[in-house]
Amino acid sequence: MKRTTLVLALLTSLAGCDGGESPTPDSGFSGDGGAGECSPDGVVVSGEIDSDTRWECPLYVLDGRVFVVNGATLTIAAGTEILGDPGSSETSALVVTQGARLDAQGTAESPIVFTSGNFEGDRVTGDWAGVALLGGASLNSGECFMDGDPGTDECDAPGFFRNRLEGIDVGDDRGIYGGSDDASDCGTLRYVRIEFAGAELSPDNELNGLTIAGCGTGTTLSYIQVHRGKDDGIEFFGGTASLDHAIISGPSDDGLDCDEGWRGNGQFIVVHQYPGIGDNAIECDSFGGNELAEPRTDTALSNLTLVGAGEGRIALLREGMRAQIRNTVAVGFAAPVDLRAADNDLSTEWPGELSWESSVFHMVGEFPTETGEDDDDNGFDEGAAFTDAERNNDFETDPMLADTSITAPDYTPGVALTGVAPSFGDTSASYAGAFEMGGTNWAEGWTAFPEN
Repeated sequence: MKRTTLVLALLTSLAGCDGGESPTPDSGFSGDGGAGECSPDGVVVSGEIDSDTRWECPLYVLDGRVFVVNGATLTIAAGTEILGDPGSSETSALVVTQGARLDAQGTAESPIVFTSGNFEGDRVTGDWAGVALLGGASLNSGECFMDGDPGTDECDAPGFFRNRLEGIDVGDDRGIYGGSDDASDCGTLRYVRIEFAGAELSPDNELNGLTIAGCGTGTTLSYIQVHRGKDDGIEFFGGTASLDHAIISGPSDDGLDCDEGWRGNGQFIVVHQYPGIGDNAIECDSFGGNELAEPRTDTALSNLTLVGAGEGRIALLREGMRAQIRNTVAVGFAAPVDLRAADNDLSTEWPGELSWESSVFHMVGEFPTETGEDDDDNGFDEGAAFTDAERNNDFETDPMLADTSITAPDYTPGVALTGVAPSFGDTSASYAGAFEMGGTNWAEGWTAFPEN
């Protein structure tokens, strides 16, 4: 029997209690997320969590969209499993609204796992929607608020932009993110796995496995895996939150995505594209239609391992974004990095505000020669830029990754790959890739790569 069948049976029996009224917190299945008594079939949660709540039972089930609201903190104990119910009448998701927090701190031995409510063997991408954190940090697009009042799509100090999570109904303020607090704290995710997510919240509006929208520097995102999501793996919409020790495996679209003026950093990140699915390992924008809009996407990324399946592109960087990308290993793509610009002159920004250096590229396709209608970067020559000796990029060495299978990968290189000392995070990681030959395999123990 499928897990969802058990869940639906449980929901039906609960609906018949107390004349059809919602169960009380003591039942262990309260709509506000109270734990109460644990059930082997899972604590079913729906609606809103509006006060500080701790989940410490082994299993919880998201019946539709669950919103953490009213500045509440939802704390999830290590080892907890949370199921998105594919049989719910409304797409299952966990949305932590602006001002609220998610404190989900697992361990390498006991990670917190968000996954499909179907049993193993029946799980597919898009069984449920995913996890979204909404904060109050600054963006470069949306609706401008001046002195607390909504205004136009143009914003000057002391105004700030606010936007809405795709798929949340217009008029539902629980979908709003963005503001003027770049220290905004959306919570802590540590040793967390998110699997088989990416369902639509509304037609043509799929949720990413993990969405970080307007979250600030108070947010901690560390040791996170997003596996087999139907849309992007992890996407940042503006804000200043950073990410480290992340694995994005088998995304159906892009791996790491960012736009709306994201200014966080990323270190020790793996994107592994699977055969027949996936687009760009990285896709980053700033703001289409106004490439100089402030704040511009401006990130530093270091110690990346990007693995393709002979398809897709390493990265698409466009719409005025800035980045300093170092210490990357990229193998097995059909196309290398593509830089695009409509209005700004990339030759004035490369290699100062936008650059990709000290990296190893192996079997990644050829840089195209763009002329005429095919020129999407104002004549900028990516091939010359990336192979310039001063950029210290290596297109000859095979990094000899230990195992790039989709069920039991090991991204440790078989040769020493020298990089440069990063300017942030772990500044001792002066090697290319997310893992060092002979070093600690930080993915062991808490990651998993199930096919279904």
